Amino acid sequence: MDQESLAKLKAVQIDILDEIVRICTENRLTYFLIGGTLLGAIRHKGMIPWDDDIDIAMPRKDFEKLMSLCETQLQSAYYCQYNVKDHLYWHPFAKIRKNGTVFEEPATVNCSAHKGIYVDIFPLDNAGKQKSLFQTFQAKLSKSMIAVIMQRHRIVTKTSISKKTKLLLWLTLWMPVSALSRLQNAVMRLNKNERSKYFVNLGSQYHYVKQTIEKDRFLPPVQVEFEGKYYSAPKDYHYFLSRIYGDYMKLPPEEKRINHNPIKIVF
Repeated sequence: MDQESLAKLKAVQIDILDEIVRICTENRLTYFLIGGTLLGAIRHKGMIPWDDDIDIAMPRKDFEKLMSLCETQLQSAYYCQYNVKDHLYWHPFAKIRKNGTVFEEPATVNCSAHKGIYVDIFPLDNAGKQKSLFQTFQAKLSKSMIAVIMQRHRIVTKTSISKKTKLLLWLTLWMPVSALSRLQNAVMRLNKNERSKYFVNLGSQYHYVKQTIEKDRFLPPVQVEFEGKYYSAPKDYHYFLSRIYGDYMKLPPEEKRINHNPIKIVF
C-alpha cells in the first residue's frame, strides 16, 4: 500500500475509533488499546508506520453493552458488525465499519458481508488461571468452531484445516451458521465468575496462554498518547507488550513489517 493510501486509511480508522470512544465515555464503558495499536502508542505515539488496523479490547460485560448501545447510539455513518447479530460475519469479535468505504482483503473475496474500513473490538472473558485443562479445551474448541464458521462463510485461509475441524464441520452441517456463531460465543463465555483473577482474549490470533493476563494488570486503565490524542490502555502495558512481543521497543526487520495487504480500498 502506498503512503498516501495508508495515511487516508489511518485517518478513517481514527475517526471510527473516536466514535467508539465517544459511546464508551458517555456510557462509562471500559476499553483498552491492545496489540499492535498499543505497541504503536508506546513506541511511536501513534500507529505503527506500516500498520493498517486498530485493535481495542473490552471486558465482556462492557463489550456486550456496547453491542447493544450501537443499535441506538452509533451514528449512521458507521456499522456495527458482530456475528451474533450479523449472520454474514464470521469473527468471534466485533468490527465497527465506516459505511460507504471498502477494505477488501484476499480472504474475503467470496463472502458478501459488509467490507468497510474498520476497527476491531475484542471481548475479554473471565479466566480462573493462566493455564488449565478446562481453559485449554475451551480455547481449542473455540478456535475449531471459528475455523468451521469461516469455512461456512467461504473465507479463504492460508493453512489447510485440521482433521478435527473437518470432523466438526461435518457434524455441524445441519446447524444454521447463526446458531453455530451463538454456540461459539457461548463457549467463550463459559466462565461467569466476574471475580476471577484473569482476563483472556480468546478471539486473538495468539495462543490463549499468552493472552491470559491478570485483571489487575489491565485495571484501572491509564491514558497513553496515540496520534495526538489520549486513549485508555492497560495499566501495566509494559508487561502486556513484553508478553506478546518480547523486546517491543526494537523495530522488526524490514521483511516482517507487513500488513493486511488489501486488494481493494475505497475511501
